[in-house]
Formats: sequence, C-alpha cells, structure tokens
Amino acid sequence: MTDATFLHLTDAHLSTTGVPFRMDDHKVRLPRLDHPDRAQVLDLLLSRVAERLDAAGRRIDAVLFSGDAQERGGPGGHRRVLDILLHRLARCGIGPERIVAVPGNHDVPKGSDPSSTTRYSDFVAAWKAAGCVVPWLDGEPLPTQDELHRFRLLAPDRSWVVLPLNTSNWCQVRAELPSPLKEAWPLIPDLLEAAGAGQRQVLLDQLEKLVSYDVARVSGEQMEIMREVARSTPAPASGSQTRIMVMHHHLRNPDLREEIRPFADLVNVELVRRFIRENRINVVVHGHKHQQQVGYDHDAEGAAHRRTLLVSGGTFDEGRERDAARILTLGGLPNLAALTVTTFSLPRSGSNLDAIEDAPRPLWSCSEAGGAPTVVQGSDLNEVYERACDAATNDAKGGILVVHLDLPDDQLARILVPKSYPYVDGLDEDRREEWFGELVSWWQLDRSKLESRIPYIHGNRLRRYAGGFDQIARIVRLLRGPATTKAIAVLVDPLRDFDPEGRKERFASFCLVEFKRREDGDRKLVDAIAFYRTQEFAKWWPINVAELRHLQREIGGQVGLEVGRITTICADARVQAPSPSAVTMPILDRWLDQAPERLHLLAQLLVQGAPDAPRRDRALADWRLALVELRASTKRYNPDGNPLSVEGLSVLGSFVRESGGPEAGRLAGLLEDLATINDSIARTTEREAFERLAASAERRIQELESFRPTTAPAGH
Repeated sequence: MTDATFLHLTDAHLSTTGVPFRMDDHKVRLPRLDHPDRAQVLDLLLSRVAERLDAAGRRIDAVLFSGDAQERGGPGGHRRVLDILLHRLARCGIGPERIVAVPGNHDVPKGSDPSSTTRYSDFVAAWKAAGCVVPWLDGEPLPTQDELHRFRLLAPDRSWVVLPLNTSNWCQVRAELPSPLKEAWPLIPDLLEAAGAGQRQVLLDQLEKLVSYDVARVSGEQMEIMREVARSTPAPASGSQTRIMVMHHHLRNPDLREEIRPFADLVNVELVRRFIRENRINVVVHGHKHQQQVGYDHDAEGAAHRRTLLVSGGTFDEGRERDAARILTLGGLPNLAALTVTTFSLPRSGSNLDAIEDAPRPLWSCSEAGGAPTVVQGSDLNEVYERACDAATNDAKGGILVVHLDLPDDQLARILVPKSYPYVDGLDEDRREEWFGELVSWWQLDRSKLESRIPYIHGNRLRRYAGGFDQIARIVRLLRGPATTKAIAVLVDPLRDFDPEGRKERFASFCLVEFKRREDGDRKLVDAIAFYRTQEFAKWWPINVAELRHLQREIGGQVGLEVGRITTICADARVQAPSPSAVTMPILDRWLDQAPERLHLLAQLLVQGAPDAPRRDRALADWRLALVELRASTKRYNPDGNPLSVEGLSVLGSFVRESGGPEAGRLAGLLEDLATINDSIARTTEREAFERLAASAERRIQELESFRPTTAPAGH
C-alpha cells in the first residue's frame, strides 16, 4: 500500500497593492507597527508547512488550490499565490506541473462576459502560463482527444487522479434587463438627481448591485469535456483508482450560517452530483465559504450506498485562524483508500505550527458492488425488526442480510419479541409472550422426544454435540479465563448431516454462533454473533434473536458479564407467507417435551370434562390454538416441509383412549388417524400427494372441531 500527500489551499484573497490582515486588536496606532499583509501571513504559513513535512521526510504529491487567489477581482493575486507556493514548497517536490488550480468568484473581473477572454485573462497568465493543471475554461477552443490529459493530474502509478472543474463562469455577471426597463435603467440616476436625491455615484453603484449576480454554475460544455477527461483517464495496473475533483463552490453548505442572497448555492447542483456519481468521484475538494468541514455526501439516487467525501476548506480570516490550510493524506492505496485531514492553524512569528489530525475516513463502501451484504442496525427492536423484514422482502431478498441489534439498558430484561410479530391466529393477547417464550425455550432444550424426527434442535446441538459434548460449558470456561475473549459453537455436524449427493440433507439453518467478551468503560459484556445459511425474517428471526439473548444471559450469568449486542448474519434472506406453524414447533408436540401433564389434562377435559373453571378455560383455549395450528399446516404446500404435529397427537390419543368413556374411542381414533396422516405429509415432497393428504387431514380436523367435551358435574 502507498500514500499520497496533497496540500489544500483556498481563498487566499491577495492583490498587488496588498490586503491587510488584522491579526491583532490595535486600539492605538504606533509608528512602524502595521497589520501584516495577507501575502506575508500566507508565506509564513507555507514555510512552516514545508518545514514540518521536510522534518518528517514527506513530499507533496500535489497542491490543490480551489480558487479566490484575488481579492474582489483586483489584479496580482494569482501571481503572488503561485510565487509563494513555488518558493516555499520547492523542497517538498512541488513545481508548476504538480499544482492544480481552479478560478473562484473573486478571480474573474466584475461585469465581464461569461466565456470571454477577459474573464480568465489574469488566471491564464499566472496558472496556465506557468504549466499548472487547470480546468478547461469556458470559451476556449474545444480540446481534441489528444489534449484531454492536460485537464487532469494523474499519479505515476495511476492510483489516483485529480480533476479540476470550473464553477465560476457566471460569477460577477450583470443580468440582462427586459425592455422597456433596459432602456430606462441608465436614466434613473439622472431622474433621481433632478428630484434632489443627490449622490449620483452612490445611486449608480446601488443600481448596479441590483442587477449584478454571483452565479455559481457549471456549463454543459464544461461537464461534457470533464466527462471525456474522466472516461479517458488510464486505470491503474491493478486495484481501484481514487478520483479527486477540485472546484471552488460547495455542493452543500458546510456550516449552519444562513446566506440570504440570490444564487447563494450552485444552481445546477443536482446535475453536478449526478456527474460526480456517474464518474465515480471519491473526493470533492472546494473552498468559497471560508469554513472547514469534512463529511460524506450520500447518493440521493442510483446506488444507495454510494458516497463522496466532501472536503470544505477554510482560510485565514480575522478572528478565525485555526483552519488556514490542510494536508490531505490519501492512505491505503489502491484498494483501501482512506483520507486523513490534518488542519494547520495560522502560525505566529517565532512559533511552531499547530496541527490537528482527524481520523481517517474510508473512501470505499462494502455495499457498492452488486449483491453485496445489506446491513440493518439500530437500538430499537421494533424498528430493526420491521426494517429487516422490509430488506428481506425487497433489497436483500435471496441475498446476504446482516442485522445488528444494540439494545439500551431499559430493554435488556424483556423477552425479545417485536410488537408486530405475526402470532398464530387464535392466540389470546395476554398469552402471546408466554407462547413465544415457551417456543424459544423448546428450541433450546438439550433433549427432546422428537429428536428422531427433528435431529437439529438447537439446544441439543449446543449442549450434546455428537451425542455428548457441551459447547456452552466450553464457552463459559474459555470466557472466564484470560487466554481469549471469544469462543464459538457449531450446530452442523458434517458426519451426521451431510449427504454425499446433497439430496437428503436436513440440518438447521442456524449454523454457528460466536460469543465475544467486550469492555465498554466500566462495563463488561458478552456479544453474540450468529451465522445462518438461510433465515426467514417475519417469524423466525425474532425466535433466533430471543434464543441468542437466552444464551447470552446464561453465559453472562456464569461468567459475570452483562448481555451486549446481537448480530445475525444470513446468507439467504427471505420473508415467507406460510403461517407460523411453518417455522415453529406445534404446541401439542412441544408439550410432549415441556409439559406432558398438559396433554393428560387436555385428554381428561375432552373425555370427562373438568370442574375447575380456570383449568378448564385454559385447556380449552390451548385446544383451540392446537386446532388452528393443525389446520394452518395443511393449507399451504411447502417444499421444505412443514413442522406438523405427529408425536403429540399420538400421545394425546393414547391418553384419551385410556381415559375411558363412551366417546373416548372415536376421539382417540381421530387423533391417531390425524397423526398418521401428518406423518405422511411430513415425508412427502410432491405437491399432489400433499394436497391429497391435506384434504384427508382437513376432514379429521373438522370432526375434532365439532367434538364437544363433556362437562363434569360439580363436585365430581
């Protein structure tokens, strides 16, 4: 990797006659004590900059001068700025061929016609005549293809290029008045003078200001030529090329101060921004506002993650001396380009140069390439959930989606379930969080009676990997010790899960999780980063996140760490339409593991009734929910299979049969038939077979719905 060093200077405002710089507050005039000239101040500044770079063994690859060498169009400013640059920076490797300069609004004579020779005569006589790199100036002959290289500065290895752009062709212009006002305008001072107003010259000046405008605009010819310059720029032998554009005016206001006047901003700014985007400009360097600011301008259209770094240069003004000039260091070339800005304060005689160096700002984005990961992040669960679902439905559909959740302290104790989570139909609102929590707990069981049918239950893989290895206990041991701050657990067992042909593989989408110890001030936290080969976001992602939080609490509690951030990385994002039964384990089967006594209670209720009203009502609500799940799993064909109730139905049927009673046999038969049909549905991969079996299941479910449990008499 190589670095490139640029000196950015702007808005010097010099002239032949001198421009005083009131650096100090002189209340009394003393002999031989005058304010310095701006040229003297600039000369001292650049001598200190050169001294600093020379001591560090650094050279300057280019000087970027972004306009306003002159003060209000007065002569001499261009030549004086150029002479100081060449004199002071020669020892840093700077000659005219390494200086890129553009004209500013103070650099063109007031009232000169746009695209005229007069407009740029002083600029051309200094910068262009010396051999500096300048933009094509409006009004010049159109360049040939062989002349385009004159309007750029290209690195010897082509890793960077500087493109100058002229924004001052309509600055300091006089508007064309409509008739008859155009003819009457010169007579107005005489009319006012005759009326006794007096001060004819003052009136003339004020009238002239009313029709004079400082319009920042880039001509179509300018952009067309610079487009060809950019297109014809040779690419580096390998890696990316960093493109820097120098202009005088700003793309956006760099500070909060209002400027109330006509044409305060670039009038065709959106066209210029499009030019920047289409020509892949990485950095725009400008002046004009005398205010330093460094920040990104994000693309308003096109590639959503495309961004350009804007470097707005300050200068030395009375009372503002901290951002007089700056060094731009382009590091990480060619592929990891980042810009570091070092700002220099105006030095005093006899003092060293004060400098402030900012953190490097990357010029590349990981999301620019097609198919690159989409990232959703935030500190509010509901916001992150809805944005992640939208991304999985649209921009990241079928692609890589990274979701980063950093909850504030007041949300850490709650179960992680979004407000808009699509619960199964028929679930009472007051039971939703309980239902969700039971589901999360089931997926974290270390043992299950359903392992023969679902061999990839997450807790089983984490705590009994390969039949007995406890990965969570290992993570706790590692994070307790000083040797490492991170530990991983895997949920895929190649020997058990992989098929040589890849046709009969059934293993969890949840593949790997890393827990990482982190310090944040006085706090010690454990973060969770999990990888999923595929992930459904509307229904499954919240379950996965709640599982990770459950594991964070377990590990953190044993190690003495607070729960921290959660990051999920999904290789294939989607939002599927099937009901929650397609992504959760049916309630009857979960009870077989978590609470088999509830199956027994339900069997008694269905056959014999129950005198205990609260228990009866709860069991009936659970039965209705189970029927909703049973029906939902038969409504939509899923080539990946639906988690259908099988074992839970069979055990419930056996409990019913053993309960006795006149209806026990019929009800048990329905439950056992449905279990058999569901088992067949779970095994089929053909749509026609699914639809035939689903119709049979639907008939049994209708009979179960019509079955009315007996109500036991009071005191039974």
